[in-house]
Amino acid sequence: MPKKARIYDAVYGYVELDEFEFELVTSPIFQRLHRIKQLGPLHTVFPSAQHSRFSHTIGVFYIVTKMMEHLENRPDEYKYDFRKEEKQKELLKFAALLHDIGHVPLSHVGEEVLKETTEEKLREKFMPKTKDKTFDPFEQQEIKWWKLFPEKQYLGGSTKLHERLSAEIVLHNEEIDKVLSKVWQTKEDCQKAKTKIAQIIVGQDETDVPTLLLHSELDADRLDYLLRDSFFTGVGYGKVDLDYIISRLVIFRGEDNFADLCVENKGLHTVEHYILSRFFLQTQVIFNRKVRFIDLLFEDVMRYMVKHEDKDWCLMGLEEFRNRIRHEEGDLREDLHKIYAYTDAQVFSKMRKLHEELDRKGRENGMAPEEEYINDCVKTIMDGEIDEPVESCQKIINLAEDEDAQQKLENKAKAIAKKLAKECGIYEKRVKTNFVCQEVMKYKQRVNVGDGEGEEANREAVRIMYKKNSLEKIISAAQSNATILKDLADTALVIFNVYYVRSKSESDEEIKANREAIKVDFSEFVTEEFKS
Repeated sequence: MPKKARIYDAVYGYVELDEFEFELVTSPIFQRLHRIKQLGPLHTVFPSAQHSRFSHTIGVFYIVTKMMEHLENRPDEYKYDFRKEEKQKELLKFAALLHDIGHVPLSHVGEEVLKETTEEKLREKFMPKTKDKTFDPFEQQEIKWWKLFPEKQYLGGSTKLHERLSAEIVLHNEEIDKVLSKVWQTKEDCQKAKTKIAQIIVGQDETDVPTLLLHSELDADRLDYLLRDSFFTGVGYGKVDLDYIISRLVIFRGEDNFADLCVENKGLHTVEHYILSRFFLQTQVIFNRKVRFIDLLFEDVMRYMVKHEDKDWCLMGLEEFRNRIRHEEGDLREDLHKIYAYTDAQVFSKMRKLHEELDRKGRENGMAPEEEYINDCVKTIMDGEIDEPVESCQKIINLAEDEDAQQKLENKAKAIAKKLAKECGIYEKRVKTNFVCQEVMKYKQRVNVGDGEGEEANREAVRIMYKKNSLEKIISAAQSNATILKDLADTALVIFNVYYVRSKSESDEEIKANREAIKVDFSEFVTEEFKS
C-alpha cells in the first residue's frame, strides 16, 4: 500500500494524500501555485485574503475525495462504482490537483488581460486592412484566444483560459509525466491517463461522472472557493453546509444516458442557501466597488506590460507562455525557469521597474498622456490609495425580458465618459465606467455552445431528485415551488461604478473639480437608468 502524507488545511483540517499525490504537490511546477493568490489583488481591500491557488487546489482535492467516498458508499441503488473503469479514482484525484495548474499571475485579472491582448494581436495579424465595404467587421468576433489552441479535443463548450493552460501543462510538463508514469507504468497508459485528465479539467465530456464532480452545478471547485474565500476574507456569505450537501448527492443517468449530479429533495433548502451564498459573495466581495477599481488599474498596467515586448519589464504574453509550456523554443531549462517565475511576485517586481523608468523619463523628457496615466496607476497600486467611485448604483434586471439590457447601459455610459473626458481635457482612460452583471439564478435548457469559450449551460440550475416509490423525477431547483429560487431565475443584479484615476500632478482642488464634473455629467444617466 502506498505511503500516506498529510497536509494541514485551515478550512478542513488534515488532508490525506498518497505518496504519488504528495510527490506531485511538492514538485516545482505545483509549488508555483503558492505564489499566485486565489483572489488576485483583492487582498488590497480585504487584507486577510492572502490564500493561494495552492491551498484552493488542496481543498478541491479534499472535496472530490469526500464526494467519491459518499457516492461509493451509498446504501441504495444509487451507489456508484468508480472502479467501473480502471483507475478512475486516480484520474479524478489527479485532475482535482491539476485543475488550476495553468493559472497566470493575479488569477482572473491576469487571465482577462492575456485574452484581450491575444485577441487584439490576432486581429492585427489576420484581419485584412482594407477599405473594401464588402468586408464584414463582425468576422473579427471569431478571432478568439482559443484560436491559439487548434486541438479541439481539449476545448469544451465553456472552457476557460486557465483550464486550457492547465491541460497544456498536464500534456507537456516532464515533472507531471514523471509522477504519473509511476501510477500508469507503460508509456501508452501514461499518455492515455494524461489525455483523460486534460479532458476532465476542461470539462470536455459532460456525460462523464468524473467530469461532473469538477464541472457541474455543485462541483468541488465552487464548493471550495465559497468556503475558502469567505473564511479568508472574514465574511459569512459563503459558509455553506458542505457535509450535508455531499451527503445528499446522487448520480442519476436518465433515458438519454446523460449523467446528472443531483441532490435529493431533502437537501433542497441547503442548495438554495448555496446558490444565494454564491450570489452574495460575488456581489459583496468579489465585485466590491473598491476591489473593482484596483482590478481595473491592474488590468491596464498588465496590458501595457504585455504589449511592450522589447522592455525588461515586459510581462509574458499568452502565445509565449503556451510555447514555453510546449518547449517549442528548444531550451527546456530556460522554459521552466520562465514558467516558475510567472507569478504575482513577478508582476509587482516588473511593475516597480516600469515605474522607475517612467519616473526617469518624466524628469528628463516628459511623458506622453498614456505613460503618465500608467505611471499614476502603478503609484496608486503601490501606495494603496484606493479611491471610492465617483458614482455607484445598482438595480435588478430581468434577462428574460431583455438579454441585452446590460450592454445597452454599458454603451450609453461609455459614450458619456468619452464625451466628458474630451470636454474637460481629461485623458480618456482616467474616466472609467464599470459594469458587473451578476445573475442570481440561471435556468436555461441544456445546450451545445460549440467549440471554444462560451456559456456553461445550467451551471446554477442545480438539479433536485424527487423519488416516490420506484419513480424518480428530476427538476431544476428553479422549478421548485418550495423555494424562492423560482422567482429569481433569469434575474441579475447590475452594479454600475464610475471611477476617476487622478493624476499625481493635480492639486486637490483640480481632483475635486474633475470628480464633481464627472458626477454631474452622470447624474441624469443614473436618475434615468437606476431609479430607486
